[in-house]
Amino acid sequence: MTLSISTAEDGILLATIDRAAKGNALDTPTIDALGALAGELHADPAQARALLITGAGDRAFSAGADISTLRGLSADDARRQMLHGQDVFERIEALPMVTVAVLNGVALGGGLELAMACDLRTAALSARLGQPEITLANIPGWGGTQRLPRLVGKGRALEMILSGDPISAETAFGWGLVNAVGEDALAEALALTSRIIRHVPGAVAAAKDAVAVGEAAGIQHGMRHEAELVGQRCNTPEQREAVEAFLHRRKPHPEDQR
Repeated sequence: MTLSISTAEDGILLATIDRAAKGNALDTPTIDALGALAGELHADPAQARALLITGAGDRAFSAGADISTLRGLSADDARRQMLHGQDVFERIEALPMVTVAVLNGVALGGGLELAMACDLRTAALSARLGQPEITLANIPGWGGTQRLPRLVGKGRALEMILSGDPISAETAFGWGLVNAVGEDALAEALALTSRIIRHVPGAVAAAKDAVAVGEAAGIQHGMRHEAELVGQRCNTPEQREAVEAFLHRRKPHPEDQR
């Protein structure tokens, strides 16, 4: 298996790219396995409150696409491969639960693109992040040219993409590319995730949806969508219970906060 699934904590799924000998490179079976997992979670969101993605071992989250698969690739085949990876990453990005990339080592090329498709990222101090595709006379193809500027700004994104040079975990934190850095990236991810999954899943999903729509369609459409989602949330029993609990200075009843 190229992707192993376990439970990190109650309600938190941990997906591990299990190709340590290959730097956890993302070959087609691994991309397919990630797509299948995303499909299962979209079909049954109740099976997890959060999804964490990491790499096996302590050297690499993912060193990127499996370069051996690029040898002799035709333009049409390359285009199909890029579109397939983009589709899988978009499905991960659109999951209703929070997703966190746990960067236990290097995240390069497609590995960084996978990490950027997640909502949040934590990194080990030893992690290095980069888009080195230009060193192979090409460019990122799984969303790097689109997501990286949105996360760090155009200038810094172009610096990474045009130079091909990786940055340290601490630099990535300073640029806003990762949310937390520490000795243990998984521990950082669990601490971060615990602050999110204590909240109502429907509210988490709505917040993600509002941000995604605004980012894709522009601020005016995003504002209208935000208002619509607030109205929908006000019509739910968990929101009504949360308001009553706040006004009466008590904790919400657990059965009304699922």
